[in-house]
Amino acid sequence: MKRYFTLLAAAVMTGTVCMAQLSATDTIKVIKNPEQVTITRYGNEVQLNVEGYGLGKRYEYQYNIKPDDRGSLATSHREGRKWEFNHPFKAEDTISTKSHFQFFLSDFYFGWGGCKVANSDVQKTSMSEIGILNLIGAGYMFNANRTRLSLGVGFAWSRYGLKPPYFYSRSDAGVVGHIEMAEPHNRHKAMMQLWSMQVPLMLNQKLGKKWNFSIAAIMNWNYFAEVKNRYRLDKTFSQTTTEGLYQRKITFDAMAMISYRSLGVYFRYAPQSIFKTGYGPYYKNRWTLGITLLH
Repeated sequence: MKRYFTLLAAAVMTGTVCMAQLSATDTIKVIKNPEQVTITRYGNEVQLNVEGYGLGKRYEYQYNIKPDDRGSLATSHREGRKWEFNHPFKAEDTISTKSHFQFFLSDFYFGWGGCKVANSDVQKTSMSEIGILNLIGAGYMFNANRTRLSLGVGFAWSRYGLKPPYFYSRSDAGVVGHIEMAEPHNRHKAMMQLWSMQVPLMLNQKLGKKWNFSIAAIMNWNYFAEVKNRYRLDKTFSQTTTEGLYQRKITFDAMAMISYRSLGVYFRYAPQSIFKTGYGPYYKNRWTLGITLLH
């Protein structure tokens, strides 16, 4: 009988030791490639926070350890996932090392420039523009997430002004030209406005922690254009607006930007003319230099 009790006791002790070992090595959570790990202590409570990327999504994991009323440890955890959206007003203190897709809003810009005018008495014209390059952008981060290749959709407005004494004209056939306004018309303003939807293919490279450099090839859909002339005759002001212009519907530009945090400068070059051949002045070598925000 003693022999049976001895064997039973040995079996119970062996099972207890095995259960203790299994309990001691219990795996609560396995997290691969965490981006940031924060351990915080609040009195007797210890909180573990982990942030990172997985399967193209950004995840958050939280684990709490604190003693209960009986003196043993009580644990709880919370886990959540969300699509990453880089908002320009929120600075990122850490950089993920795992390649992933992301959606973002970026590159509000405004600038000034000019262009040469061929086959016209007007040799050059002033230019200004305002727009947003990526109202919505989709990009892929790679190279330890220091490089992003993206495609976006944005909108732009540009203005082309004539210096006195020239005005814009439009013939019955729809051809836009420049005419010289004779006296006594004075205090006049003449400009052409162009509205475009733009699709930029952009390569962005991080330079250190706070600097960025980008180059972009941009396709523009120029969906609306008009010319406005405003002048004063004696003490009466008059304004004329002419629509139905034959602008090129599709044009291509190149753009380069360098920024520090969310503020930068850019240079944009447009080699094509605004108007279709035979329907307006040949505005060639258009360029602008300006400021970018939310890069």
